Amino acid sequence: MAIYDISDNNTRNNLIKCLQHYGLHRVQKSSFIGNLSHIQREKLEEKLDSFISGEKDSIYLIPICDSCREITKIFSKEKMVLENHDNFRIL
Repeated sequence: MAIYDISDNNTRNNLIKCLQHYGLHRVQKSSFIGNLSHIQREKLEEKLDSFISGEKDSIYLIPICDSCREITKIFSKEKMVLENHDNFRIL
């Protein structure tokens, strides 16, 4: 899971493109989820510092284990499912 608070619009948009490039899917305005291999995670981590420009900017990259993903519950008026336990998809 990646969550962020980035103040600059251009920087934020570039971060969103980067997260999507790594196959992460947006589940909230500033929250993405998906599977990353160990190598993908390391490569992404190397890039994240470049998106921090403001004093209060932050990016959290939070691992979610398989057993935690299996018991994840989503409460929303939109129909959302955990497809194949790989990532969230809006249906």
